[in-house]
Amino acid sequence: MSYRRSQSYLCGCGYFVGPTKHYLTRVRLEAHTTILSSTSRTTLKQIFSNPSPDEIKECLYTFPLFDGVSVVAFACHIGPRLLRGVVKERSQAKATFDRALSRGETAGYLEQLPEASDVFSTRLGNIPANGEVHVDITYVGELKHDAEADGIRFTLPTRIAPRYGAIPSNLSSSNVREDGGIKITVDASVAEGSFIRGIQSPSHPIAVTMGSTSASEDVEVAMHKASATLSLGSTELEKDFVLIVLNKDSGTPKAILESHPTIPNQRALMLTLVPRFSLPPSHPDIVFVADRSGSMAHNIPTLVAALKVFLKSLPVGVTFNICSFGSSCSFLWPKSKAYSRESLKEALDHVQTFSANYGGTETFAALKATIENRYTGLPCEVMLLTDGDIWSQESLFSYVNEEVKKSKSSLRVFALGIGDGVSHALIEGVARAGNGFAQTVNIGEKLDSKVIRMLKGALSPHTTDYSLEVNYRNEETDEGFEIVERVTDALKVMLSEEKSPQKPEAKESKTVSFFDYVSKLAGQEKAPSDDNDNADPFAHLPAISIPKFIQTPQDIPPLYPFSRTSVYLLYSSDIQKTPMSVTLRAKSDHGPLELEIPVEVLSTPGETIHQLAARKAILELEEHRGWIYEAKGTDDTENLLKDRYPSRFDEMVQREAVRIGVRFQVGGKWSSFVAVQANDQVGATDEPNNTQAPPRTMLDFEADVDKCESDEDGIFCAFDAEPFPRSESITPPAQGADFCSTPVTRSASTRSREVEYKYAAMLPHGTWACSRPNARFTAVGSTDRTGGRGSVRGAPQALSSFRSDRSRGAWADEDEDELSGFAETAAPPPGPKTDNEKVHAVIEMQDFEGWWEPSEALAAVLDVGIEGSRSKEWVTMLVVKWLEVKMKGEGEVWELVVEKARAWLEGQVMGDHAEMKRLEEEVLGYLK
Repeated sequence: MSYRRSQSYLCGCGYFVGPTKHYLTRVRLEAHTTILSSTSRTTLKQIFSNPSPDEIKECLYTFPLFDGVSVVAFACHIGPRLLRGVVKERSQAKATFDRALSRGETAGYLEQLPEASDVFSTRLGNIPANGEVHVDITYVGELKHDAEADGIRFTLPTRIAPRYGAIPSNLSSSNVREDGGIKITVDASVAEGSFIRGIQSPSHPIAVTMGSTSASEDVEVAMHKASATLSLGSTELEKDFVLIVLNKDSGTPKAILESHPTIPNQRALMLTLVPRFSLPPSHPDIVFVADRSGSMAHNIPTLVAALKVFLKSLPVGVTFNICSFGSSCSFLWPKSKAYSRESLKEALDHVQTFSANYGGTETFAALKATIENRYTGLPCEVMLLTDGDIWSQESLFSYVNEEVKKSKSSLRVFALGIGDGVSHALIEGVARAGNGFAQTVNIGEKLDSKVIRMLKGALSPHTTDYSLEVNYRNEETDEGFEIVERVTDALKVMLSEEKSPQKPEAKESKTVSFFDYVSKLAGQEKAPSDDNDNADPFAHLPAISIPKFIQTPQDIPPLYPFSRTSVYLLYSSDIQKTPMSVTLRAKSDHGPLELEIPVEVLSTPGETIHQLAARKAILELEEHRGWIYEAKGTDDTENLLKDRYPSRFDEMVQREAVRIGVRFQVGGKWSSFVAVQANDQVGATDEPNNTQAPPRTMLDFEADVDKCESDEDGIFCAFDAEPFPRSESITPPAQGADFCSTPVTRSASTRSREVEYKYAAMLPHGTWACSRPNARFTAVGSTDRTGGRGSVRGAPQALSSFRSDRSRGAWADEDEDELSGFAETAAPPPGPKTDNEKVHAVIEMQDFEGWWEPSEALAAVLDVGIEGSRSKEWVTMLVVKWLEVKMKGEGEVWELVVEKARAWLEGQVMGDHAEMKRLEEEVLGYLK
């Protein structure tokens, strides 16, 4: 696997024509964001056009979103059809999309890249010629507190900057064409009684309207509302769009309870605050880890300026060091030194020599070396300064997670993202894993206050043992005493593996004979099993119940002055009590900390808090944290689930993330959006869509399969077609194309059955003949001009054998026969001849998951034509039935291979026996 830094931004809606990637033209980009207090909801609309006269089978569109946002809606207009997305488990969503694609339906698929939580990709299928594609994506997110301006910071990423590492397989460099323009609208509202002091953008020039929003311009001026717009003539922004809302009391602690509008008895609570407290500073060991890789070339001045502020602001009594990294890393000193005049001068002189001369960006190695090199007897604060442009992030987060746990909270990691193309996923993720916080500084943006606030966070004493308590009024007594429920206690009590509804009922075991006369032999068709009705991919896992509360983050991170912290509670439907207040507690060396916040109950049901809570819970699980990591069974309160089921625990984590994603319709690493016609009950079926027949030059005509005749050399057919005028020439196939490459079906009065042929010729008087590979035309009758069908029996005329010149795609010189114009070519290299050789050749082509995909090599072994557009499900069933029907004598060779293939197929169709049977009948008809 090669590691490199991509040379251009990985965006654009691309599709392949042969080996060449092309891009749809992006006509317009619109983004509308509504900011309510400290949360945002953004609808991103992108319009692409397909200017070509051909339908595009599939295209891929990759785009960035801010780290941690929750994608809550996905819709696409492809041609005249509107498709709305639903969240499913990732493999199920992809299978649904692929099946729709193979049926010729328009479809869409949205997924988060596993390599980075801030990069998403959309696959769009069957885009009509000369049509437009409208992609609408809605997401919600928490807003960070901007320490420099003391306001709320909103960021709209507009590009995926080049990143170091192994580029994901579905990404490539982009050369997308941009037309039209861009429009960004942000409407901001705060609670009545507060007011917005102003709106500013450190990244772009904006137009600001105070006192109203874009949706209420004619309404009376209200100072708790404001709006900002950005309009440009091009859809390409050279850097992320950043907006800061300055409002009074933006950090005031709040606890808000929301009821879900569609899920009965479902509620969620959000606690959010920007802490303001003061404790005596500590004197830790501080190590600055400075990115000096090639991507930092334009950011070195900002890096140097930030380090100078850091160094000059350090208090006496700390120790410090500087680690420079790129492809390798080096330290200013072998070990941290005490802060003194001499060490400060040496450090400042060292920083003055900085340049982007360290090559690649091996962030993991640099942090690992820093953590291993620290003084273990001192609290350690790691300050990472980087543009964050790497792909391999998960391994870094896991390592930092483990090291922080092993240090027993004496290690923290902070991150400062520098530049206009920062990977927010990297800096936010490493800060979450390291119990610190992250901030960003664009080129040209003031940084002093941010650096100072970050340094204050690093110097603040380590606080531990955070807990959240929910306080209820006791309705059973007149005195109204409070009932206090500690969330983590509720988690431990309510976890139950014994009473889970997911656990299947025990069935009486049936004795199995070692020699069963009625047992099916290898090669005989197996009837679908009733045990496959449940298509749950996690059905084999131990079943567990869900706790009364899901708190996220499960381990409340340390609170830092001037850095926003939000904690969520997802209630189970069993809890009907309404909380009065919540109490946040923690411990420090200087005494306990505590804050009680009254709960505000929203009068109108909503989804925003639920969606934010769900996304944060999923993100924790993706980063190897969350409630399930702390859970214990009620029958075994000593062992954690992860210790009790070490071989299954990763899958259990994935199952929980999928459960939350599907319940609240929130995407993530393991759950994706899929938009197909069936979602809107448009009448999608498993049969291919009926479309207008293509021109006759495509050689797509209805054949009467009963007229097909076979002999020792192969199979051939003769059937009617309207004769072309004698003056009309026949268009030869394109280079590498097959004659009769489109499916030929029976008439509607008979069972539909596809028959694909490799070679064709036009016989006298308009009769078309098709032959399978290696077949030869020997005697074919002509069509009676009165309309009668020609007969292959007793043909009066012999025709020369022919082969299609697939390599040249040309027509040979005419010969004496009336059927002329087929070029002679050399025979292809000999393939497998015996049944055993053929079976082994097919097995070699099987993917380890159990599927086959269309290829010329596979078609040659099976001796059938396979269109490249066929789905993997269809091709896999074709191979299975070919083995079972035509290779019965080799059953001992392929038996396990077929079992693996059938298991994969059953997973793809999600236990749909009717779909499996339809697929089997279709390919059986194709093989006959």
